[in-house]
Amino acid sequence: MSMMKICHAPEPGGPEALRFLSVERPRPGPDEVLIRVGAVGVNRLDAMQRAGVYPVPAGANPVLGVECGGEVIEVGAEVRDIAPGTRVAALLSGGGYAEYAVAHWRHVVAVPTDWDDVRAASVIETFCTAHETLFELSRLAPGERVLIQAGASAVGSTAIRMAQHVGAEIVTTTGREEKARRLREWGVPHVLNYREVDFAEAVREIFPDGIDVIEDFVGPAYLARHISLLRWRGRLAFVGLLSSGPAEIDVASVLTKMVQLRGFTLRPHSSDEKAQVVERFRRRWLPVLASGEIEPAMHGVLPFDEAVEAHRILEAADNFGKIVLRL
Repeated sequence: MSMMKICHAPEPGGPEALRFLSVERPRPGPDEVLIRVGAVGVNRLDAMQRAGVYPVPAGANPVLGVECGGEVIEVGAEVRDIAPGTRVAALLSGGGYAEYAVAHWRHVVAVPTDWDDVRAASVIETFCTAHETLFELSRLAPGERVLIQAGASAVGSTAIRMAQHVGAEIVTTTGREEKARRLREWGVPHVLNYREVDFAEAVREIFPDGIDVIEDFVGPAYLARHISLLRWRGRLAFVGLLSSGPAEIDVASVLTKMVQLRGFTLRPHSSDEKAQVVERFRRRWLPVLASGEIEPAMHGVLPFDEAVEAHRILEAADNFGKIVLRL
């Protein structure tokens, strides 16, 4: 019996609830590949799952981790176009905080030969999420105005890079001046510190007639102000929930401005839907990343054994961009 180390949260709690355990190594199913994990991305949903506030979808692996970079070492009988030895980035239903993980073969992409596993693990979940919310749901077009909340977060900073790439006008928020400074160094023209100004009033001063798209990581606490900022046929995508509870909606505003409100979470997608998401990433953004046209923000790389510290950094919002654990 081949064994491996995993990191999981047997009981809900803070970062200190994480535990390491030795378990049997998985085997791939007919349509799956087995990956020797070299690095795993740390995402807010990992922290939410660990805390017991993110229900694991039915049938998903309950071990933390929804993306990884590594090497395929075994393939199922129905797998096509991927051979052992291929280095990949993979979306996972769970199980990434482990030395080995299985993924559906259509949920992995071969990465450029000059990428290491850390680079592979740092991009696929954030780029898939940002693409689906900005472009598939919100249909952001060149020249349109977009408000991206939490601009220093992993997905927020990725959304900024994408919006810059297509030539959108960007407003973003952050709660720390050092993060605001770095975002300005990126060339973001309008960076608001929400601890110092009312972001909605500031946005109205910049764009009195409103904005087209909002990438919303906050949820109920900001919803009324977000709807007030959207102009005719404005679009809002709920990407996260940094606040909780009910929210009041000005339905008249939604109706008269023909506003669209859409929610998104990647993990519960069906296998076919997730394969389509991955394919859109592979076609549109992997070449841009490989060429260096977009350089994503990387906060830091920690050893796998320091997963507790990685979660502490994430929960304290000390990160600018992605946190990755290296195995």
